[in-house]
Amino acid sequence: MKKYLSIASWLAAPLVVVIALIGFESDLLWKIQQFNLFLSTPLFFKQMMVASGGFLSYVASYFTQYFYYPWLGATIFGLWVALLMWLTKRTFRISDKYFALLLIPAALVVVANMDLGYWHYMLKLRGYFYAPVIGTSAVLALLWLFRVLPQRFRLPYVVITTAVTYPLLGAYGLAAVLLMALWSWRLQGSRTSSAVLSAVALLCIAAIPLLFYRYVYYQTALADAWTTALPVFILREPFPLYYIPYGLLLLFLVAMVLCWGISLPERHHGKLRLALNTLAGFGIFLTVNFWYSDANFHHELRMQRCIERLDWMGVVKEGTRQQTEPTRSIVIMHNLALSRLGRQVDDMYNFPKGSAPYATPLPVYTYHIIGRLMYYNFGLPNECHRICMEDGVEYGWRPELLQYMARCALLNGEYNAARKFLNQLRATTFFGGWANHFQNLIDHPDLIAKVPETAPITHMMHYDDRLGSDQGYVERYIMNLLAELDSDDPYFQENAVLAAMWTRDPELFWPRFVQYGRLHPHDKIPRIFQEAAYLFANIQHLAAVNTVPFRSDVKATYQQFMLQLKQLNGQPIEKIRGALYPMFGHTYFYEYYFLKDITYF
Repeated sequence: MKKYLSIASWLAAPLVVVIALIGFESDLLWKIQQFNLFLSTPLFFKQMMVASGGFLSYVASYFTQYFYYPWLGATIFGLWVALLMWLTKRTFRISDKYFALLLIPAALVVVANMDLGYWHYMLKLRGYFYAPVIGTSAVLALLWLFRVLPQRFRLPYVVITTAVTYPLLGAYGLAAVLLMALWSWRLQGSRTSSAVLSAVALLCIAAIPLLFYRYVYYQTALADAWTTALPVFILREPFPLYYIPYGLLLLFLVAMVLCWGISLPERHHGKLRLALNTLAGFGIFLTVNFWYSDANFHHELRMQRCIERLDWMGVVKEGTRQQTEPTRSIVIMHNLALSRLGRQVDDMYNFPKGSAPYATPLPVYTYHIIGRLMYYNFGLPNECHRICMEDGVEYGWRPELLQYMARCALLNGEYNAARKFLNQLRATTFFGGWANHFQNLIDHPDLIAKVPETAPITHMMHYDDRLGSDQGYVERYIMNLLAELDSDDPYFQENAVLAAMWTRDPELFWPRFVQYGRLHPHDKIPRIFQEAAYLFANIQHLAAVNTVPFRSDVKATYQQFMLQLKQLNGQPIEKIRGALYPMFGHTYFYEYYFLKDITYF
C-alpha cells in the first residue's frame, strides 16, 4: 500500500499540470501546434538535422503536433513531466520522504513554457514547447548511466557522450557532460581520475562544438554553437529574464550532483525535509505567479480558434466576456464576426472601444497576431501570401502558413500552387482532411463562391490585382484601401462605408455613402451611417443637414452630445472621454471625436 501511495503522490503533480493545461490553456495549445510543423517525410528529417540539437527539435515537434487535440497533447505532456520526475528520482536515488525535490524540475520545465506569452508568436526554435522536458529527461538518463558505469568506462563515456549527444541534443548534451565532470568528484574514485575526467569533459565541451561548426554544420553562427536547442530570446534587444527557468534548472541539477553522497545526522532530517518542502512550495508559487494569464491574450487565442472553425457566434460570445479595454486584434475579430453574421452595422459600436497595448515587453503588433487573418478575410490574398512568405522565411514554415498560402492560391485561381501547399499538409498527421476539403474546391471551382469559408471573401475581392506595403500597420492599410473604392456588391460596399468612417474623412465618406444608398433604395439606412452623414454634414455646413430625412433620434443624440461636449470643454481629455462614454459610447460621434488619437498597435 505504501508503494502505491508513493506512486500516486508523484503522479499528482503531472495530473495537476494536465488539468491546468486543458482547463485554462486549450486555445494556447491549439495555437502552438499551428506554429509547429511536423512532416512524416525523410526530407523533413534531413532538414531538421542541419543544425546541432536537430534531433531534439524533431522529436519535440513530433509530440507538439498532438496539441491539435489539446486534451491529447496535454495528457502526453503530463506523461513526459511524470517521466522527468521518475528519472530525477532514479538518477539521484531520492527517497520518498524527499519527494518535494521531484517537484522542482517539473515546475521549472512548466514555467519555461507557460511564462512565454506573446513569445509563442516569435520563437524560431521548432518544438520549443517540448524541448525543455525532453532535453532534461535525456540529461537525467545520461547521468543515470554515468553513475552506474564502472569507473574505468566513465572517461570514454564522457567523450562518446559529447560527440554523440551534441549533434542530437545541442546544449542539453553539453550540459550533461558538464554535470558528469562535476559529479565525478562526488562519486567513488581518486582525485586524480576525477581531475582527468573533468579536464577531458571541459575540453570536449570546448572543442567538439567547434569541430562540428568547422566541418559539419553551416547554418549555425559560432557564437550560438554552445546554445543550440535553446530558444533565442532576442528581437531588437535581448530579453534575458526568459532564460531564468533554464538557469534554475541547470542550477538544480548542479546542486544535486554536488550534494551526492552527503549524509546528515538523523536529527537534521526533519529540518531538511522542511527546507525542501518550503523550496518546492516556492517553486509551485513561482509556477502559478509566472503562468502567463493576460485576459486579452486568451481572448485573442479563443477568437482565432473560433474563426478557424467558422464559429462566428463563438467569436461574438467571447467578446461578451471582455472586461477591460480590448486590443485592436480583439476589436477587429469581433467586428469581422459581426460582419459574417450580418450584424456589423447594428452591433459593432456596442463593443468596448479602444486599443489596449499588448501585455508584453516585446515589440508585438496586430500585424503579428492577426495580419494574415485580416488580409485573407478582407479579400486581399496577395497581401496575405506576402506575410506568409515573410514569416516562413523568418520563423520557419508552419501549418498555419501553409493553410493560408493554399487558401490564397485557391482564391487567385493558382491551383497548381494550391496543390503544392496541400500536398505538404497531407504529409502531416492531422491536416490531411483539411487538405482534401480544399482539394475538392480545386476540383470544383464553382463551389468557391458557395461554401461558408470562401463565399464571403469572394464578395470582398474587388481590388486591383496588386501588392502594396503596409509598413506593419495592417488595419490602417486595409481601411485606407477600402475607403477609396466602390462596388456593386452590397457586402463590399458596407465595408467600404465603414472604412471611410474609420478614416474620418468626409471626402472619402460621401461617395461610398451615396453608392451604398443606390444599392439599398428601399432599405433603411443604418443608424451609424446616418450618424456619420449627419456629423459630416454639420462639420461641412452642408444643406443636407436640413434636406435629408435623418432619423429624429440621430439628430437628438447629436445635439445632446455636442451640448455636453461644450459643457465639459477645458477638462482633461480622459475625463471628458470617461464622462461621455456611458451615454454616447455606442455612437459614431463618440468614435469620431475621442478615438482619433488611438494607437493601432
